Amino acid sequence: MKNIYQKLDKHRIIQTKRLLLRPVTLTDAQAMYSYASDEENIRWTFPPNRSLEETENIIASIYLASPLGRWGIELTSSNEFIGTIDLMNINEELGTATVGYTLNKKYWNRGYASEVLVAIIKIFFERLEMNCLIAEHVKENLASGRVMQKSGMTLIAEEPYSKKDWKNPNLFISVKRYAITKEHYFKEKNK
Repeated sequence: MKNIYQKLDKHRIIQTKRLLLRPVTLTDAQAMYSYASDEENIRWTFPPNRSLEETENIIASIYLASPLGRWGIELTSSNEFIGTIDLMNINEELGTATVGYTLNKKYWNRGYASEVLVAIIKIFFERLEMNCLIAEHVKENLASGRVMQKSGMTLIAEEPYSKKDWKNPNLFISVKRYAITKEHYFKEKNK
């Protein structure tokens, strides 16, 4: 039986209606830096990148070092790199993983995040044959919660005092956690 990484290797490129999910390369550094350095864009995800070199180092140490289950999001109409989506915390024994995504704010509210998440959910259950996909967002990031709901995920928990705010270390952040199981996915698909 093939392990999860052999299966992921067959899905390095995923095509959706409007988007191409493909490996992130160093040529994406400038486009990634444009949103990863924007405090409003990444307010609820991670501290801003302070230089193009920092973004290049992140791409090399994360996306080049461990590319399977990590995709750059590219508009098929313009070949523009607009974000990333990643499977993390993969537990092959339990068949679980966490998904996270970041999208350049110029492309918010156009359905791209939902389109990408739906594609990853489909691959996760139909091709990778996993059991449960989890996603989380900072409580205040309501738009990310809507993406998860539109993609078929269900709120399973709210965790207060989950982490400290990178912008204000005196502020504690609550996180909402969503999940979708293979049973729920196939039940909805077969309706």
